Amino acid sequence: MGMWVHTMFAAILIHVTAITSAWAILGQAKASVERDHAVMGGQVQSTLAQGYSVETITVVGMTVKEYVSSDGTVFAVAWRGTGVPNLRLLLGAYFDEYLDALTELQNKKPRIRRPLMLKTANLVVERSGHARNMWGRAFIPSRLPAVVSPKNIQ
Repeated sequence: MGMWVHTMFAAILIHVTAITSAWAILGQAKASVERDHAVMGGQVQSTLAQGYSVETITVVGMTVKEYVSSDGTVFAVAWRGTGVPNLRLLLGAYFDEYLDALTELQNKKPRIRRPLMLKTANLVVERSGHARNMWGRAFIPSRLPAVVSPKNIQ
């Protein structure tokens, strides 16, 4: 039975890794969203709004929303689920900026069970939640369409 458990764990790990490695990349073209749909498989829903669309992908334990401007650029991502997605992949070129801001914030004051709110010159990232109920969002303020308010990104 021990071997069965290890095999099952490995299969789940591979499945989760495949899912999280494919999410849309902030600041890149909508093609990254289309690749997500092909790789992740889950339920997909596309919602059109004035000046942008929201591509929602739902897989076991996670819902990811990818916000795409009318020019075809991913300007925001949001997630909710049982964990935190792979932010390195989700934030793409903005990940290092996120890490630098996170390190600076943690050096100023240690984080004690409160929502994370980071704002840099180019990026806003918010994360919160507790075990099995995590949520977050990241967006590029300079790329928000005029009709989109940060409160619309959820």
